[in-house]
Amino acid sequence: MNKHVLLAALLLVWAGGCAVEPHDKVALHDLYTPHFEPPPAPEPALVSLRKWYEQVRTPRKPDERSMLLPNQAGVLWLSLAIVVLVGFDFRNLRNPRNVDLLLMQLAGWLFFDILGFLDHLQNPTVRNVMDWVFSAIVAVTIVLLTRALRRVYRSAPSAWQPGVGRQALAVLAIALVSLDVGVALFSPPDDAGYFINIGAQRLRERVRWPYGDPLLSATPAAACGPVTYLAHLPFQLALSPHPVNVESAPRPPIESGDVYFLPPIGATKLCAAAFHLLAVAALFAAGRRLAGATAAWAIVVLYCGSAYVLGVGGERYSIGGMTFVSHIAPAAMTLLAFAVLQHPAWSGAALATSVATLFYPIFMVPAWLGYYWKDRDQLKQFAAGFGVAALAIAALVLLLSRPAHGHGLIGTIASDTLGHQESPEAYGSSPFGFWGQRGGVRLWLMTPLIGSQSMTRPVVLMFFVFATSMFFVAQRRTAAQLALIVAAVAMGAELWKIHATATYVTWYYPFLLIGFLCGDRVSDGRHV
Repeated sequence: MNKHVLLAALLLVWAGGCAVEPHDKVALHDLYTPHFEPPPAPEPALVSLRKWYEQVRTPRKPDERSMLLPNQAGVLWLSLAIVVLVGFDFRNLRNPRNVDLLLMQLAGWLFFDILGFLDHLQNPTVRNVMDWVFSAIVAVTIVLLTRALRRVYRSAPSAWQPGVGRQALAVLAIALVSLDVGVALFSPPDDAGYFINIGAQRLRERVRWPYGDPLLSATPAAACGPVTYLAHLPFQLALSPHPVNVESAPRPPIESGDVYFLPPIGATKLCAAAFHLLAVAALFAAGRRLAGATAAWAIVVLYCGSAYVLGVGGERYSIGGMTFVSHIAPAAMTLLAFAVLQHPAWSGAALATSVATLFYPIFMVPAWLGYYWKDRDQLKQFAAGFGVAALAIAALVLLLSRPAHGHGLIGTIASDTLGHQESPEAYGSSPFGFWGQRGGVRLWLMTPLIGSQSMTRPVVLMFFVFATSMFFVAQRRTAAQLALIVAAVAMGAELWKIHATATYVTWYYPFLLIGFLCGDRVSDGRHV
């Protein structure tokens, strides 16, 4: 019954989102690469505090979200209410899980209106406050990372029980999943979704990836993983069965006139919604296997009702969540890999696919190898599944890409993806984060040791050592403990991101829920 109600609710929301989709063709005139000015003159901290106090007392502009969706404050209060209602242990307020849940909430509250800083990057007061906010976000992330690894070695004193019954949790989960899909369909996608949609259209038109594309190479439209582009194609075909552009190569240049047209923006909205439904299904399957159906419904409610899925951060746009296919898609694929742990070959294939959505899951491979290490048969199956999927994806990417800008083929792919995201000429110069344009120890930690190779920054090298060490930590661990290790790796991967440091919470949040809340039930999915 619940499945039919969920399907009907989702179809109604889906149809509504498609109905409001504009059908007029929109010309592409600019593929911008972000540029950030040098920092303004420094301002004393006490002066910034006084000015900021005066600014926050002024009335805020009204939220520009659809009236059908909760605003920032509504999202935060809803998320907190769900945590208290569903997750809190009122019989033992000192239960460490209560602290875990509150810490996971705290990051979301720090995100409130965080995107407003982007409009005032040359204001020294705003720069100081922004630095304090990101410092607090990084501190919360490090505390959560530490608590996750500590829980690997020391379990909670008692098993966790949701505060609400199974039927009520199922109804609440259906409502929240529908709300999540509504957020995806009735909100503007972030810039990554906009650009990925363009790259997917070029894949459809040229039967080639955007890496080395004469139109898209060295722009944000070529900076994502191949699977994310590929996943957009069914939705582009559904919304626009006939190609938007008659010719795949625009002539003359796009700036000179209406010569190249955008794909339907609804395609990236539907793609994000589809990945989210996959994430929810995988999260439920993993939770049910480890702790039973009631706990699984509760974890779905906590995930779907969080600020990290519903989105918070600005009056119109969010810092993450359902409008970010680049956040939702890799989280969904890593959750799928975790949900099928008892089938090592499929788990390996899913993990390789997650790496091809966005790069960071590659750092989870040592933990997965450690988890299977003591069972050589399962280890071989995992390695085979990962290897076959990785080789197939890599072969397609190499075959359907072209060299550009004086690079070789592999150099072009690396430069267009990870290189573009960390390049000093693009997001690598962003002050919007913990690291960007800062001096002192932070400058040293983010200065490459070898030329301009961003992967040789000390903080990145320290993370490589940390991620590799998880191979040893993951040996002889339960599935729930592996979830905590995976969450720690995901947190580490976002801590050295220059732009929007430590705000990619959907990468790790579902794994923290599994690890913190399911760690004292069935010992291991391999033995269920």
